[in-house]
Amino acid sequence: MIPVVRDLYKRLLLVGRAYPAGLDHVRERAKREFLERRDLTSEADIRKAVGYGRYMLREMEGVIQLKKYRTLKARGYDGPARP
Repeated sequence: MIPVVRDLYKRLLLVGRAYPAGLDHVRERAKREFLERRDLTSEADIRKAVGYGRYMLREMEGVIQLKKYRTLKARGYDGPARP
């Protein structure tokens, strides 16, 4: 396996721990996507697929941050005190 691809898979699983749908959901989706693209051979296609994976990773991180923000707001957090 190409090191960049393996690193992307590991990062997806690491971020998946905090994902609202759960690690199992992320693992199933990542596995399915990686298996669909296992026959890619040209470097350009692999780079394109890795770029898409990185985009999805950033989107997942954004969803996690939004969930954390909404949780804080629901608990009554109003932000830092202003002088």
